[in-house]
Amino acid sequence: MRRGAWHQFGDRSQKLALEVLQEGAGVGVIISPRDLGFSKAEEYSAQYEEAGADIIIDQQFHIPTANVGQLDTYPIASKRQNVSGLNAISDADLLEVADALRTTNSKLNATAVLAPAVVYEAGRQDIADLNKTLFEISRGVANELGLPCYATVFIGLSAITADETANAALSAATSLSPDGWYFGFEFGAGRVPASTGDISRYLRSGLTLAATGVPVLHAYVGPMAPLALACGATGAGVGHSQNLWQFTRARWQPAEAGGGGGDAPPRYFSSTLWGTLIYEDEWALLSADLRNRILTPTPFSGTVQPNPPFLAWDRWQANKHLVYAIAKFTDELAAESDAELVLDSFHAHLTEAVGVHSEIADLGIELRDDTAAYQAPWNTALQTVKAAQHEEFEVLRMLS
Repeated sequence: MRRGAWHQFGDRSQKLALEVLQEGAGVGVIISPRDLGFSKAEEYSAQYEEAGADIIIDQQFHIPTANVGQLDTYPIASKRQNVSGLNAISDADLLEVADALRTTNSKLNATAVLAPAVVYEAGRQDIADLNKTLFEISRGVANELGLPCYATVFIGLSAITADETANAALSAATSLSPDGWYFGFEFGAGRVPASTGDISRYLRSGLTLAATGVPVLHAYVGPMAPLALACGATGAGVGHSQNLWQFTRARWQPAEAGGGGGDAPPRYFSSTLWGTLIYEDEWALLSADLRNRILTPTPFSGTVQPNPPFLAWDRWQANKHLVYAIAKFTDELAAESDAELVLDSFHAHLTEAVGVHSEIADLGIELRDDTAAYQAPWNTALQTVKAAQHEEFEVLRMLS
């Protein structure tokens, strides 16, 4: 597994990811069957490979009965059903699952086989049993193809509410013997998770997986990508849309009418703030000095300048800018293999971000989207975990 940012696919991500990769940000792509049909994925996978990216395919069995978007275009689609049905699946159907995995990973030039898995829930041994079966099938396919096999470990809302239930889910997962982990955490609320307790539990869970000695790719982390590296991750999944910034089951449920963003103005991501502000309304409220200090130039920042006149900026350019800025920062952090040093570095960065946000607030400017709400809680969680998990960081240091 390559170290750095992985492009997490969502709606209309495929071209965006390719353009950002071609500008040198990110090391891999995570293809989403919900958002990219199988034939189109075949076309794009060759381009990702040419751009130097590693490729994995998330079969998205998180809700195994789901049938939204492009899921039904993939070979494994006919095997989607509820957990009890999957646990009773025949040997013949298991062979068909293996055939589907073999076909998909071969045709899309995968560099590892990602085992499909249902979200782990508190007290659901049937889900743990199913995920073990799906992993064993995937392991066999990976061996045939000469590829590593990664286990999928998505911890559901019912299991993250306490250390005991989270640890039970992790224990079920770590009974497997994968070549790597694909890890997701269902926080459940907010544009960006901002609970110190939840973030602390997420960091501890990441440390547990990293301490098994195989690489971990954190899925659906978006701006949380540096947090993933701070708890020992090798890779972090970054996407442009807010519904890619944390794992949410809503993406695999039928969409309600409306939505889509409409004519919403672009959000400008500032690495200094480690957050977004509305361009140009909020951007124009800041002093020239502040604008200069929070400016984050990228190949996609285009017309955004610290001084007037403020020119129009396209929302899709803003999406590319955000992904590039987060991915580039993550790639640079990933050059350091010592997780505790990464933690210290991002803690210092967040401390600066909190300070600049305070300056903005002191001017009577209240940024929307709760964009100043999570930096301080993240910092508290980082320091709490660093103090309490000293032995885990020592283990990771020995393994690196």
